[in-house]
This record gives sequence, structure tokens and C-alpha cells, in this order.
Amino acid sequence: MPEHTPAPTPSRAIYGFCLFLLFKTLFILYFLWAFIPTELLDGFGLTYLPDKYFALFIPILLLVGLTFFAFLVYPSLSLAMMPDRDAVATVTDPYAIVRCQYQFPDRQHCNQRIDRPYGDSWLVKPFCSKHSIRVTTASDLRGSVRISNFCDCPVAGTDEERCLLRKDPGHLGRLRGKPMVPAVADLNMAEVSRVLYRKKGR
Repeated sequence: MPEHTPAPTPSRAIYGFCLFLLFKTLFILYFLWAFIPTELLDGFGLTYLPDKYFALFIPILLLVGLTFFAFLVYPSLSLAMMPDRDAVATVTDPYAIVRCQYQFPDRQHCNQRIDRPYGDSWLVKPFCSKHSIRVTTASDLRGSVRISNFCDCPVAGTDEERCLLRKDPGHLGRLRGKPMVPAVADLNMAEVSRVLYRKKGR
């Protein structure tokens, strides 16, 4: 069964060792062929070897090809795979986190994550799919009232005495009035550009 992992295995160790010996042997043969005089090689009957000219031509050809690939072909492929300079993909990706800015009647924000906030343009969608139309629905009002009057403490038992919402009806309002830790979100690129590149005095 073929291996589908880059981890070392006994068979790969054998293959690697054989390749190591093969290339070492080829390098030694190339070294001997390049530096032993042709007359001496002809004396051993090795008259079918290529001309010594190829001892320099082949390495130079390989180096030229490697240089051509490293400085021309590879950068060209990298540039061809990059998006345009004015494309939205240069500053964002599908994993960008943008929160819905819809505000409920109790001044709380929706903060739901917006799917594809940029789309194909630089304009960021301010609302999620539910609040893309800026209309306060009856369900939003009911949800706001339900949150304001919600308590999940048991009705009976000693926990009822420790419920601050039942002992102090204004406790939830004071909690909601405190500054909250904002939800994790990416910075708005328009705001970042405005802060960084806006001319002074404007």
C-alpha cells in the first residue's frame, strides 16, 4: 500500500541511501573524466567518452538554466498568480470578520458576522443578511423586551434569593450600561486608510 505521508519510512530510507550512493558515484566519475588527460583515457581503451568540452559546457548550461528559472520564470509565475493591485483580495480574504452594525431599540448592536462583507467591491456591507433592510421588525422588538426581562435562575430554592435581577429590577440596566468588550472583528479598511493617509487640517 503506498504511503501518503512525508514521514520517513524504512523503504524511503533505503531509496534515499541508494540515491546518495548513485549521485556520489556519478560525481566521482565526472570528476575523473574531467581531470584525467584524454591520452591516458585512450590508453585504457576509453575512446568513446565525450569531448572534454562538455565537462564545462554541461555545468554552465545547467547554471544558466537555473539562473533563467530563478530570476525570470519563477518570478513571472509568482506575479501571474497574484491578484491585481486594485483587487479587494490584496487586503482581505473569505475569513475576514466584519460585524453587523444594526442597532436594536435598546441601543444594543446585532454584532453578527457578515457573510462576504466585501464581495467584489471595496464597499463593506454594514448589515448582516437578516438586517440588510433597515427595518425594525416586531420580532426585534420582542427579542429586545425578552432580553430585558430575562432571568434563568430557578424559581424555587436558595438560588432565588441570590438572583440580582429579581431583587433589583434595575440591575440588568446598569449592566447593559457598562462598556462591553467589543466582539472580535477586522479593522475597517476605509477607516484605516482615512487615519493613515488623510491630509492634516481636513
